[in-house]
Amino acid sequence: MYRIALRVTGVDLDDDITCDVTTERLGHLTWLEVDGRTLAVLHTSACPVGEAVQAARQIFAHLTGARVLDVDQDLVGVSDIAKRVGVTREAVRLWVDGKRGPGGFPAPVGSAGGGERGSMRLWQWATVSDWLRHFGLHDDEETPSATQVAEINAALHRVLGPADREWQHTSKGKLRVPRLNHAGQTSATGTRSGRIPVKVDYGTAMGWHERRSLSGGIE
Repeated sequence: MYRIALRVTGVDLDDDITCDVTTERLGHLTWLEVDGRTLAVLHTSACPVGEAVQAARQIFAHLTGARVLDVDQDLVGVSDIAKRVGVTREAVRLWVDGKRGPGGFPAPVGSAGGGERGSMRLWQWATVSDWLRHFGLHDDEETPSATQVAEINAALHRVLGPADREWQHTSKGKLRVPRLNHAGQTSATGTRSGRIPVKVDYGTAMGWHERRSLSGGIE
């Protein structure tokens, strides 16, 4: 089963209304505050890309102002890697330096700290997990591959395209999907007053739909 931590902004987990929404409508997600980051954690045995996109759309639909940015990078240092894999820190250092193991350890994505002891190198766990899995050194079944993470992030950027931004909430909290007409307007139905016209950039919206079709789209 995959564990996918989505990084979300625009959500106050201390707000009572937000807590009610996350419990009643988004109860399948685990919400966490980690080092100043808000995470919505999804566990699924299905396709991680499709499930992550579906979760992002649900968050967008039910939490006003919320935005799903990407999959949390889950940065790890030598000590973190050693703990997760069950080996010594020295063993990991030797992997990193290419002095032991198959070689080709992933390059760090950054560093933290500094001073007399130097900085601590950081890696994305997904890339480290791929390397370990490839050489049969460790198999973290919960972690999507680096390729899957990249696919999820690319798909998440498409979720908030022009058509998705036109989605609106009804007074009952249900998602209202607008329809484009030939005048370049959207009309949202399902309200007591009938249709509510909203002016949009028709060319931009249609261009986005064409790009999504060429790339396979998101169902």
